[in-house]
Amino acid sequence: MPGSLEVATWGWENKRGGDRLVDVYRVWEVKASREVRLRLQRLYVRLSSAVKEACKVLKERHGEAFREEPEKFSEELIGEASRIAGLPKGLFWYAVEWRRMVAEARRKSRRRSRFTPPPVPLLVKVVNSGERLHGNTAAVAVLDASRGELRVPSASVAIRLKPSMVRAVLEDIERFGDVKLTLQLTAKGRLRLVAHRKVRRAWWDGDVKLAIVAVDVNSNHGLYVMAFAFDKDVRLVAQRVFKTPNTTLLRLLAAVMASYSKVKSWEQAVERFRQERGAEKLGRTGRGYAVEEALRLAERLRAKMNLTPERAERIARQALRKVKKVNEDWVRATLKELRDLVRRLRDQGYMVVLVADVPRAESLRGTKLQRTLLRVAERLENLALYEGAKWFQPESNISGKQCPVCGARGVELEKRYYRCTRCDVTYGRDWAACANAAKLFLKACKAEKNLEALSRWLRASKALVHGAPRNMAR
Repeated sequence: MPGSLEVATWGWENKRGGDRLVDVYRVWEVKASREVRLRLQRLYVRLSSAVKEACKVLKERHGEAFREEPEKFSEELIGEASRIAGLPKGLFWYAVEWRRMVAEARRKSRRRSRFTPPPVPLLVKVVNSGERLHGNTAAVAVLDASRGELRVPSASVAIRLKPSMVRAVLEDIERFGDVKLTLQLTAKGRLRLVAHRKVRRAWWDGDVKLAIVAVDVNSNHGLYVMAFAFDKDVRLVAQRVFKTPNTTLLRLLAAVMASYSKVKSWEQAVERFRQERGAEKLGRTGRGYAVEEALRLAERLRAKMNLTPERAERIARQALRKVKKVNEDWVRATLKELRDLVRRLRDQGYMVVLVADVPRAESLRGTKLQRTLLRVAERLENLALYEGAKWFQPESNISGKQCPVCGARGVELEKRYYRCTRCDVTYGRDWAACANAAKLFLKACKAEKNLEALSRWLRASKALVHGAPRNMAR
């Protein structure tokens, strides 16, 4: 087949991926009140200080032997740190690992302006109505499913959890027998519940039922997803668009306020804001109304709260934090739906392959969603491996301008919609990228029958013009 299907593939030469185990994770943020966070901050300081002091004691006691192989002195380090802090030994279970994490963080901090202390890992056990379901009996953190709360008795901490989080943890424990739970305590007193697995990369041998979840990550339009199941025939089991949240107004408001906080004059701040690259670009692309809306909102805030440059700086920081939160919520919601899709297919007996056409970092540089979309790409691979699916990513970006049936380059009819001059198929650019990604995997593993079946299905289906204007019918 001609065209984009000749793109080289990542890691396919070693089909089985070897026997090397890969670390994969699932993370839940645990929300706590300010009072609880302050209590946890103090606990972090006590734990970290005790480990540092204990390391000094063991260095004096054992010299180079401790520096070269601290793992041999793990129990002694735990006991010494527990004695210094006057806290249970269970809180220092990962003392050696945490010491290594600190050293690694310090090495990395040489390339940055400040050192970020790593979180302290704590053992977690899960109980339900007093019965232990999972984890070490000596764990210092307890997730009580019947009460829906997380407790760290040593710090007098009890936090109510969302029912959805409790259900998700219980489902993972039941689904994966090898999952290991830890609670990460950060220096700022925040908590993350982490499910950790060591897995081998999945491999499709051609005999098991196959399902392909193809994802096109678009820097301006979000994620396009098509999922195909291969039985006797090809079935489209899911087709979704995950549009990125519109945070333009918040980002523009932050820019106005940041400008005022620097120049101290409102008129100069507005003029400077209008000349900024982002505002000028919106004007050139016909979205100047967003700039004017941001200025009207800023004027209302200025009149309402007697705006000073200091207050403007605070508002700018709050707006940017809101942008970050909105984007992170979108990432979590998107990955949740993809996880549910992968699990549903796995439960039906399919070997699931997650094929992602991800823009390269350099192509996203300077875009408003650079960090968000790269974070999605990283988490997609982790999600696939965690769920026992195969991860497949092309080395080069796939063109959605090429016909997904024959590979010829199409002629643009309307924005992001094309017609093939060779086989007369009409297709949306993003859906074509998904289909071409799926075909690229099939070609890489020489699944000729599935490849031909998918081409026939694409020729007859209306899925490639899903969501298009009515006049785009074939």
